[in-house]
Amino acid sequence: MTGFSFAFDEITLVLFTTLAPSGAVAYLLMSLPVMLGRATGDAARRLNQLTCLPLVIAMVGLVASATHLGNPSNALYVFTGVGRSPLSTEVGCAVAFLALAGIYWLYSFAEHPRRGLQRGLLAAIDVAIVAFVVAVAFAYHVDTIITWSLPLVPASLVLNSLVGGPLIALVGFALARWPVSRAALCGLAAAAFVANTVVYVVLGAWLHPLANELATVGQLVPAYPAFAATFVLLSACGIALSWRAADGAQGRKAASSGRAMSAPAAEPLAVADAPAEQGAAAEQGDAPAANGLPGDLHYVVVRAIGALLALAGIFVMRFVFYMTHLTVGLGV
Repeated sequence: MTGFSFAFDEITLVLFTTLAPSGAVAYLLMSLPVMLGRATGDAARRLNQLTCLPLVIAMVGLVASATHLGNPSNALYVFTGVGRSPLSTEVGCAVAFLALAGIYWLYSFAEHPRRGLQRGLLAAIDVAIVAFVVAVAFAYHVDTIITWSLPLVPASLVLNSLVGGPLIALVGFALARWPVSRAALCGLAAAAFVANTVVYVVLGAWLHPLANELATVGQLVPAYPAFAATFVLLSACGIALSWRAADGAQGRKAASSGRAMSAPAAEPLAVADAPAEQGAAAEQGDAPAANGLPGDLHYVVVRAIGALLALAGIFVMRFVFYMTHLTVGLGV
């Protein structure tokens, strides 16, 4: 007996818990420059409109989870249990986040948006995001499922979102052409990754001896160390790619600046104009990379691959989570 059948039965929830929390955290990170007043004018408009990227990722996860309801006509009954049922509270927080974010995204296309209103909406959205991620983390902390009621289970999901979220945000910032700190986002993802790895090692030790009258965790997930190692490999590669892409982008800009400083002094007008044009082209992604893609597009693609690798690693461990479904008494 293994837990593969249980996990495949809940594959839509695996997708939901992989995509939605990471997409929500990415949205929060991308909203900070506008909410804090760092980004204004065209830069703020680009950031506001590019928040559709993490928003769509979160929505894909939520739509996937909706299929778990069986009959879509029963969906509205979920909201009757908000505050009483952890699963209803999770859905309620998700809908609040997506509704506010959708309204904000539509308002970002206004010809003269009010900055105060935008910042207030973003603050409300970010509060909804925090509530949503926490609600998802505790929604599956069920006392009758002995493998899910462990104290580190909610922490593992929160840390998942802090691994995937910053890497998705890096892609969004690159598309919006907003200069973001590589150390801040990659460092946050790396710190969460290390903590997440430790949590999975401890959970593995806690889970191994658990059993009921029908099965043991060892029987349900016989290859837990291999799954955890896959998470480590995929997530580490994703973070490394995202870091390398940011480093390459900064290096290209530095090289462009270096060419401007080292240009000969003759023909001052031509020398002054040419490097400026080169710098503008580099900023707009016209400078070719080694593979022939425009420079900025190349780094967007690399960062996107990095984010996908990290999400794949998270998906593996969310799949394992559902494999470990082991109830009290005569049941799995």
